[in-house]
Amino acid sequence: TGFVVDKERGLILTNRHITGVGPVRATAIFDRHEELEVEVVYRDPIHDFGFFRYDPSRLRLTSAAEIVLDPAGLTVGSEIRVVGNDAGEKLQILSGTIARVDRNVPEFNSVYNDENTFYAGAGAGTSGGSSGSPVLIASGRAVALNAAGTDGAASSFFLPLHRVCYSLEKLRHGLPVPRGTCMAAFLFKAFDELIKVGLQRRHEEEVRAVFADATGMLIVDSVLCEQKVLRPGDILLRLESQVCINFVQLEERLDANVGSCLAVLVSRGGLEMELQVPIVDLHALIPRSYAELGLDVVHGLGYHAARRAHLPLDSGIYLARPGYIFESLNCDWGSLIISAAGKPTPNLDAFVKAIEDIPDRQYFPVLWYDLRDFRRDRQMKTGFAKMSRAWSPLRIWHCKKGAGDGPECWESMDMPLPSSLPRIPEPPGRAAMLTGGDKLVRSLQASLVTVRFRTDQRFVTEASDTGASEGVGLLVDAERGLILTDRHSAPQSLGDIEVTLAGSATVDGEVFFIHPLHNLAFIRVDPAALAVLHKGKVPLQSARIAKGAKASIRAGEDLHFVGFDNQGNTFSAEVKVAAVYLPSGKDEFPAWTVPRFRERNLEIVVLADTPEDARGGVLCDASGQVRAFFGQFDWQGARHGEETTEAFGIPANVFSPLIEALRKTPTIQPEVPSLDIEVAAVDVATLTRGAAGSLPRDWLQAVLRRCGQQGQVARAMRVSRVLATGASEAKLKAGDVLLSVAGKTIASALDIE
Repeated sequence: TGFVVDKERGLILTNRHITGVGPVRATAIFDRHEELEVEVVYRDPIHDFGFFRYDPSRLRLTSAAEIVLDPAGLTVGSEIRVVGNDAGEKLQILSGTIARVDRNVPEFNSVYNDENTFYAGAGAGTSGGSSGSPVLIASGRAVALNAAGTDGAASSFFLPLHRVCYSLEKLRHGLPVPRGTCMAAFLFKAFDELIKVGLQRRHEEEVRAVFADATGMLIVDSVLCEQKVLRPGDILLRLESQVCINFVQLEERLDANVGSCLAVLVSRGGLEMELQVPIVDLHALIPRSYAELGLDVVHGLGYHAARRAHLPLDSGIYLARPGYIFESLNCDWGSLIISAAGKPTPNLDAFVKAIEDIPDRQYFPVLWYDLRDFRRDRQMKTGFAKMSRAWSPLRIWHCKKGAGDGPECWESMDMPLPSSLPRIPEPPGRAAMLTGGDKLVRSLQASLVTVRFRTDQRFVTEASDTGASEGVGLLVDAERGLILTDRHSAPQSLGDIEVTLAGSATVDGEVFFIHPLHNLAFIRVDPAALAVLHKGKVPLQSARIAKGAKASIRAGEDLHFVGFDNQGNTFSAEVKVAAVYLPSGKDEFPAWTVPRFRERNLEIVVLADTPEDARGGVLCDASGQVRAFFGQFDWQGARHGEETTEAFGIPANVFSPLIEALRKTPTIQPEVPSLDIEVAAVDVATLTRGAAGSLPRDWLQAVLRRCGQQGQVARAMRVSRVLATGASEAKLKAGDVLLSVAGKTIASALDIE
């Protein structure tokens, strides 16, 4: 919520956590549902308030009006109304009674927290959407600004308007809003509490002589590391020779003395001490520039994060939004990056210097702390991040205006791309090859690869919710670096692919082709990296794919599994084929609740004894000839909607035509003709009972003969779904049995293709 406080200048008051602290695009919806764009003109560096500005001349239907601010009207016992967008209802009116006006700031488990002000409290029961609402008294004046509430309780917290009025007056005159800080946060404590930490009774009497109704004083709660004069526990006795017991008086002196020193008298451990405390520009301690790279956003540490973690302001760079680069380290928001590429990063300029020459796709070391749990865990973390300049260039943003100079204006500057190419490590060659294992492992290790895919979570189209996956691939053309894998390992082309070949070298690749119907994809290794591997004599070998009758698999066959476990180790095991069937009916792969690939029209190979902990690999005969690719299939579980992954075999006769097509025309993606239907398997015995005499005898004999040769029950293909706007719309219907296509008898889903 926001409300107009100056109808002539178009100023809207709201919370700081609504205006945000970076570039903002915002729209205000007025009483008559008119929408106008608004701009940020001021946001307080500490207190939870800020101002938007709109163009009053553009209001057509809504009458110009403003709410008068009355800080002095905030008193205990006042009946109030909180008017605003509570719970997203656009206009709600909540009632309450001011219970107290001297509450210390509410503590929230976040980086930002208000300080050096009182808050008022009432049982108004405000919830989400009420942030920025005016707290009105009977006269219609606003006495406070709604700022927060307590989950599960009716307690609401209101910000007094003293600094709001001070800032508004400056804005009306087109002046900057000076804000000073002694880099210390104070709390209000009762006299009896302060006596326990050294306050003397005569100090209390001196205060009561000036403020007869006084109940306590201000004490330093925390200080920034840069504050070398004040200490936590110091009780504020006098400020510039004046008794100071409230935040309004304190902030008036701080704001009026930016850049100079204040004479402060404190009680420290029972002893009076006169101090000269420097007053710093508070606006200068709030980051007003940031860097954007690979969807990551970083800026200087800033006042609030430094205070919360009790770290110097030049400790490092704050990761405000993790993107493609730092998410690879599991480096989340709230992390403090202290070193990149072996260079310290105390501030934004140092960070830019450290990374500006790192080539795209080059790994570099990073040192960081996790500030979100810094009070408990202060262990430094290390890792390697991968540079990515494809998502966005290295862009530096600066805030040029604001407050007295008009609306904020954020300007960006793109840094030039580095001229150097990523360094490709020298491969270890045969030295890294597995020397143990059985004959099959040694013969296929040069063809088996591991695949790692990653994309930014905001650009997930077919990948898992995390945007990352790992799997197995098969090198089918060593000269061109062509790799067969599944859609679990290479779910979409928008992302980053890394391939580890022969267990000895990791290189970049690209998703070249994704099968539109089946769980298959082809990856192409970066040609420059492939040349280095060949030069380094890395033993790359194209897999031998079964052809002819061996390209299909029968139930009951004894085969060999060769692949990887979940730790990345290569192993082999003897396996038996339990079934080769088309999942149909209750066994079909279920549809996702979001648009995402689902396997269909594919006879999968199911093993009777799938090796435990097998991530993926191939099914081969005793000579090492690949009979099937053993890939990972993803689908959505029925109970809780969680993602389920399980490995099944894909016979060689499904993907071998694609391999041949890519070998003939390696730069052209193969065509995949389709009838745009889904089919299900139905037993011929059941079908003949329901359609007695209507099925051609020749077709029945052909299907029985074909299925018998495969060692399975005779089944027919029945249409289960017809894709709207597809090739078969208005031609085929659900329930149709496919007897033949182009004059060829249909006994399996593969026959259709």
